[in-house]
Amino acid sequence: MWHGPIFSRARERRAFAARALSFDYYTRFLFDSNPWAAIVCSVFPILMNPRRGSFVALWLCATLICANPCARAETESSPAPPASGDSITVAFWNIQWFPGRRPKATQREEINQVEAVHREIVGLKADIIGMEEVRDFHRAELAVKPLAGFKVDVCSNFPPREGQVETQQAAIASRLQPISAWSEMWKPHGAMVPPRGFAFAAYRIAPDRMLLVYALHLKSNRGEAQENISMREESIHQLLSHMRAMADAYKQLGTLSWIIGGDFNTAPDDKRFVTEKTMSELFSNGLNWSWKDVPADQRITVPQEERYPAACFDHILYRGITLRRAWMANTSPLASDHHAVEAIFDLSPPH
Repeated sequence: MWHGPIFSRARERRAFAARALSFDYYTRFLFDSNPWAAIVCSVFPILMNPRRGSFVALWLCATLICANPCARAETESSPAPPASGDSITVAFWNIQWFPGRRPKATQREEINQVEAVHREIVGLKADIIGMEEVRDFHRAELAVKPLAGFKVDVCSNFPPREGQVETQQAAIASRLQPISAWSEMWKPHGAMVPPRGFAFAAYRIAPDRMLLVYALHLKSNRGEAQENISMREESIHQLLSHMRAMADAYKQLGTLSWIIGGDFNTAPDDKRFVTEKTMSELFSNGLNWSWKDVPADQRITVPQEERYPAACFDHILYRGITLRRAWMANTSPLASDHHAVEAIFDLSPPH
């Protein structure tokens, strides 16, 4: 049964098409040599029809990846991380409508931002980079072009918000080979439709250990405050549900470690959001905050501007892995209105 709002047939078809497009990269990337997954994908449009169920094929594919010995997930494990061998570094960066820094940017504005991002991104020294506000897959590739050995593992295909033409996507790029990667839109909850969704990638970082990574961009603070908070809280509720499903799907491949990062548009110690449960819900489900021991003045990821005060909206959370250090990169405002955030983790078993 379709649990979202009641659509007309035309709107229902458009919603279905948007979800099918967001799944397209996942199927092309993972299953070109997997006949079992090909069978699932051949019936995907039927299974994914909102009248019959929501993302049934996704769960079947996850099951096939983990259970089928012929699946790519079993035959193509990630290479060893290219760092020192005992650590892995991740970064997340909202790159502000890349390229151009605004909707309907001029060609010169796009070129200027591309050049600025290229100057800054080489300094991140990360093995995995999550990006928010990239326009599409090809622009995500453009963002990481200066990084040797990097490729885009997944980029979402979220539709534009009502009244908009340009889109804001989430992407994950890395030096590693994922065994699976895809994106999902947040699902409607009654009349509430949270914007965007998440990108997800799973990496084998040791023969018996998996690293599951999410990049997300939660509802902004434009508009009515309580509505924005409710949308962020609902998004996290759906994220935790997805994490539980992924724990069941991947647990047979080894110990699971988790990293969640991106632009949350809220902070647990920001007085404007004292009643919000977005971050506390993550903490209560065993996620650790990488900023916990970092002084507030060293993690202002969004500098003050005319309409908004300075804020710490960009976060990295983790579970099942040991944090060495987290820091904010001093990226240029010519590249983005957000600073990139980074963290280095031990690859030894967590304490």
